[in-house]
Amino acid sequence: MDVAALLEDSAARDTQSARDSENIARLVDRLDYAATWEYIGDTTDPDDPEIKREREARKAAGIKPPPRPIFAPVALRDPDVTAELAERAHAEHKKYEVPPPRKVGLRELMARFEGR
Repeated sequence: MDVAALLEDSAARDTQSARDSENIARLVDRLDYAATWEYIGDTTDPDDPEIKREREARKAAGIKPPPRPIFAPVALRDPDVTAELAERAHAEHKKYEVPPPRKVGLRELMARFEGR
């Protein structure tokens, strides 16, 4: 067998192995998401006042759930890949967070008071 062919075959197997590893890691991410979702669903009381407040705050801010799940990278990967995926997930989550309450100035407060 030719040495060049062996090297080429080795490189192809390494590439395939990297793809397989990432595919398995993505499956682990999804399994973790599913397990977490099930746990939250089983332990969260929809009638809890705190949960109701959070839902109302989201509704008041016009925030809807994302169109598809956002998977956080939990599987062991190359640290650079994990950092990039974590950054992407964090950026997506920020789009659906309730903004912090803004401080109301004295003039705005007085205008609200006088407007009643």
